[in-house]
Amino acid sequence: MVFRVYLLAVKAPGISLDEFKYQWDHHHLNLLKEIAGDAYPQNHYHRYPTQARGPAETKYDGIGYLEFKDKAAFLKLGAITGTPENKARLDAHNKTFLDGDKIQMYIVDDDDVASDQK
Repeated sequence: MVFRVYLLAVKAPGISLDEFKYQWDHHHLNLLKEIAGDAYPQNHYHRYPTQARGPAETKYDGIGYLEFKDKAAFLKLGAITGTPENKARLDAHNKTFLDGDKIQMYIVDDDDVASDQK
């Protein structure tokens, strides 16, 4: 069963969208790869949406997509990134480009398929 995670991200106040993209696509990914080792997600992508509908105050600058072999692989990454040293390193970098109060995370695994599609 594939385990998927989507992140809705908002850039930190005061930085440009280009700087946000650069930090997330390069520095953050490299830091996460270094920390995660073999627990790094099977797939990890970032996309940058243009809002087509919805309230103007609901705006996300980036969408992260992480795909894991299964829930256990996701939990393994969480355990690694959650150690005090790794959490401090990630938090310090995240503050430079993300608005941490506005990030949303959604888990979508194969068990969430609509009942009419089973």
